[in-house]
Amino acid sequence: MKDIRQQVTVGIVCLVWLVLALLTDDTLSPTPLRLFSAAGTTVTILALAYERYLWRWKLVRRFTGSPLLQGTWRGEVTTSIIREDGTPVPSIPAALHVVQSASRVSVSLFTEDSVSTSTHASLLRGDDGRWCLRWQFTNQPRPVARQRSQRHRGVAEVWIGAVPGEGLCGEYFTDRRTYGEVSFVEWSPQRYGSASSALAASDFAPARPYAGAAG
Repeated sequence: MKDIRQQVTVGIVCLVWLVLALLTDDTLSPTPLRLFSAAGTTVTILALAYERYLWRWKLVRRFTGSPLLQGTWRGEVTTSIIREDGTPVPSIPAALHVVQSASRVSVSLFTEDSVSTSTHASLLRGDDGRWCLRWQFTNQPRPVARQRSQRHRGVAEVWIGAVPGEGLCGEYFTDRRTYGEVSFVEWSPQRYGSASSALAASDFAPARPYAGAAG
């Protein structure tokens, strides 16, 4: 994949150089290095713009198929943990913050008791065309919750809905041998840094993450 990207980049640089040379009638110049330099600079600027901004455009995503997840998601976590009295723990309100660029994604999950941050995350496309967000995380409980929950690691995976309102749904498991389900069906473009602020906010709307219609 890296070799292909390098070949594509070199090809684009050469194409831009040729266009600039033709426009300036400098194809026969013995020193076309300034044109090649201008071509490289142009491609670099375009690559940076695409990495940060252009990939989000609906028209671009209609070609790439990439879903737009950037923002904060609101939903709940259902855990396999059983209380000391034998009753299951109720579903836990949660917020999921996603930072996304064309090639990278990071995830933070907030509840009232803890914060989980991704150590590695990736967007994958399945054979059936659906997109999946998968990440490894480290969970850090708040001091008031450490008597019942210690720092731990885990893996989570959510599938991305293809129609309005489906949102992000999936599962997780941890090195404590606990597991559960996660569901996030509301989305806001704002960046929230805690569960309390996200859960109390009024700017969330039904999720629209699917390619070509999100944003």
